[in-house]
Amino acid sequence: MWLFYAFIMFVASNVLYLLIRLAQKQRIPISFYSIILFLIPSFIYFFLAYLNQTSLLVPLEYFLLIILAAFFWSYLGNFFSQKAILLSSNPGYSLILQKSYAVLTTIIAVFLFGAEFNWQKLIAIFSILFFAFLIASTPKRQQNKNQAWVYFSLLTNLCLAFGSLISKHFLNLGLEPFVYLFYINVFVTVLNFFDFKKQKISLHLSSKQILLVIMIGIFQAIFNFFMQTAYKTAPNIGYVAAINVSSIMTVTFLSALLFKDELSSLKIFGIFGVLISLFLLII
Repeated sequence: MWLFYAFIMFVASNVLYLLIRLAQKQRIPISFYSIILFLIPSFIYFFLAYLNQTSLLVPLEYFLLIILAAFFWSYLGNFFSQKAILLSSNPGYSLILQKSYAVLTTIIAVFLFGAEFNWQKLIAIFSILFFAFLIASTPKRQQNKNQAWVYFSLLTNLCLAFGSLISKHFLNLGLEPFVYLFYINVFVTVLNFFDFKKQKISLHLSSKQILLVIMIGIFQAIFNFFMQTAYKTAPNIGYVAAINVSSIMTVTFLSALLFKDELSSLKIFGIFGVLISLFLLII
């Protein structure tokens, strides 16, 4: 069943990042759509809790842990991710590095949660690292301005690895995904709102742009909910993360097709290499 949930996550991931790229192309401020990115999911998760007649009250120690996860996983993770996507010549290059956190989580989950692991998985993980390096590499003539996205992507990678591990911990505690996701999204919405206010940005959005940011929020909610649901039953949370990474191929090609983003033969080779490695990781 976890593969079905992971497939929905896969589709939502593609739509989400293409919408984000479109928002950036239309120069919608990151600080503004980042508010919507977490505000709309807050309402959706609250509604899910109501429908399931699930109390949103959690013990104080759980709440403090949720706030910690919100800051490092969602707030900083989103900040680094948006910066990396904005600065990269193609969002797929950045996202492949961001979402390769599957490497970390697959290994760490073995020790923390007793998840399954074998030599085939180990070989696949090292292959992912090699091909991800090819994707991150930039010709010397372009390195003077293009390397910042790599560092932001790697920082995002660490935030997402922490997020997936803490999510599994919440699930093991018996929390429903929409409970801790509700608090995380509310907390990050408040932080993003203060960031937006400090920048004193004057907004003049069309009705199409407003609809665009609303769709970003909706697909963010779908993506996160089904990723968390897949974590519940997957034999290793790293496998869910690996399927998450595999969505990057379609994001990269569609970005090149729709937005004329740069796409080199070396990076195409690296993307296919990562995807083949990921296939070995999850079979």
